[in-house]
Amino acid sequence: MDTLMVLLGAAGITFLIGVPGADDVMLNYQSLAFHDILTLRSLLGLKPAPEFAAWLERMGLYDSAGQRMRALAPGQTRLASLAGAA
Repeated sequence: MDTLMVLLGAAGITFLIGVPGADDVMLNYQSLAFHDILTLRSLLGLKPAPEFAAWLERMGLYDSAGQRMRALAPGQTRLASLAGAA
């Protein structure tokens, strides 16, 4: 996880963009992955935006009771669970 991202999160930033796989080693550029944002949210005790949390619940990816992403069964992927919810 990027140190700047943690500092911004602690300062109250409300929006981060995660684009996994968009790293460029030659330009020394590293993008945020989705798990970085999940980790930051967990670290700082933050919740996703209400409309995003509602979408995550509808897709079966978010547990509103525990306020966290649902655990996957062995061998299950997030993509497979999204395809089943659609």
